[in-house]
Amino acid sequence: MKPSLRTLVCTALLWIGLAGCGAESAGDADVDSTVREFQLLTYNVAGLPQGLSSSNPELYIPMISPLLNAYDVVLVQEDFWYHDELSAAVELPYQSEPMWEEPTIETMGDGLNRFSTFPFTDHIRVVWPNCHGHLDCASDCLATKGFSVARTELEEGVFVDIYNLHAEAGGCPEDYTARREGVLALKDHILEHSDGEAILVAGDYNLSESDPQDKELLEEFRTLTGLEETCARLSCGVDSIDKIMIRSSESLELIPLQWEIPSNFVDANGNNLSDHPPIVGRFGWKMR
Repeated sequence: MKPSLRTLVCTALLWIGLAGCGAESAGDADVDSTVREFQLLTYNVAGLPQGLSSSNPELYIPMISPLLNAYDVVLVQEDFWYHDELSAAVELPYQSEPMWEEPTIETMGDGLNRFSTFPFTDHIRVVWPNCHGHLDCASDCLATKGFSVARTELEEGVFVDIYNLHAEAGGCPEDYTARREGVLALKDHILEHSDGEAILVAGDYNLSESDPQDKELLEEFRTLTGLEETCARLSCGVDSIDKIMIRSSESLELIPLQWEIPSNFVDANGNNLSDHPPIVGRFGWKMR
């Protein structure tokens, strides 16, 4: 949906904050040479129909497509209207199908899709228990937002549950209530569906550490699920509503190595290809 003022402010601060350091890594951890690695990109591609989107999707979505091949796992949000254009140049072999094949204004789906070097199974989509706004606040009820999850096989017999989410947006009191209900529903699903599993939960959380209510909800979510935020672990110093969180299991250790915003998701004039920054995490993994 069109981002709220709150979202736009958070995004603007993020871009400005990074201008001084470019797209350099925000953190890099030492790791032994036996650890395997993969890179994950989470990206809200602003794929509402042209004119409704805060970006320029007819021009920019085809430009985004080939850039996705640089990563092992890609999670996208707001892939509502231009999925064929977004996937046209993607060479990653494992791809989700959109929620609905032919989106309409009335049935735009959840906008959550994934592309992967690794095979995944048991891909499911869950709609948030509540939404708020049709033509007011952030108009989230115009889409079917929620989260998706798939069991992803890093190599034979090594699995991690990877979640992709797009939380309720907007700054109205009802938006926060719906956002909290959704985050707690995600927590319940993680505790039941991914009990004892290594997990990675990424996407557009629409939650900022600088907002007291948001911070409280984020802390509750992390505490109850055992998740850890990659950016905080690597001391990247960026408060982004687009987040990557991880949790290891007894048998599989996930190690955050790097968090960055790549510099090449821009047009020839340096304009960003979406109203959200692309967030990349590089992770190591090893069996315990």
